[in-house]
Amino acid sequence: MPKESGTEYDKPADKVVAALREMQGEFAQLSELDEMEHNYALKLVDQLKQIQSALNTAVPIPKEALPSAYSSAKEAYLAVDAVVVIIDEEGKHSSTPLSKFEPSQILSTVTLATPFIKQAIAEKRKATGERVEVLERILREVKKASNSLKETSRYADQAEEDLVASSITTE
Repeated sequence: MPKESGTEYDKPADKVVAALREMQGEFAQLSELDEMEHNYALKLVDQLKQIQSALNTAVPIPKEALPSAYSSAKEAYLAVDAVVVIIDEEGKHSSTPLSKFEPSQILSTVTLATPFIKQAIAEKRKATGERVEVLERILREVKKASNSLKETSRYADQAEEDLVASSITTE
């Protein structure tokens, strides 16, 4: 026989309802965080694409960082445009955009790739700096030569004018 409202059955029901409401709130927060995680991971991949396109270099990825679906990988690289290139034990190549990976795997890959990318940037900066220095020195020397040539040309022009003027006056 059902009991009236306010009986001992109401207290467990209230607890269940409260727990369900709390779970609903937690789930809503989880859904929002999942969406944020996904969006941030994709933005991270886009930023990585920009950096890599400037470097134009592939980044080795430890195979331990790959998803379990790639357990047969012998080697893996993060190629330009943030594409993961996997070479299996048989030498077959496959490629998957990093953006297709789970956010946790994207984060892991970027974390492992960052030291290599940092070193590549430093090496490229150093090489570019050395070329700029050489170009500056060459430019200075060419400018000096150009100025000397202008001086010589001006003296030659003056000498020619003097020769023409003296020949006119002697005639």
